[in-house]
Amino acid sequence: MHSFSFGELALIFGIVVVLFGGSRLAVVGKSLGEGISNFKKGLSNGSQPEDKQLKAPTTPVQNQNLAQVVDVEHKDSPKS
Repeated sequence: MHSFSFGELALIFGIVVVLFGGSRLAVVGKSLGEGISNFKKGLSNGSQPEDKQLKAPTTPVQNQNLAQVVDVEHKDSPKS
């Protein structure tokens, strides 16, 4: 397998900078770094014990809305 020399890598990097511009590469690098960091946080959160996860609230919910029954067969009378 062919490994790239420093000169070849510098040439490739120069072409990429010319094509995309320096500011665009900075935005892409920042987004890539944030994505990797969020991925690592997600992996570390998944390995925590279950007792630290969110628990159901202990206080009862006041003023619960009851489900309403909807008559699908009902048809409005024609308006005149």
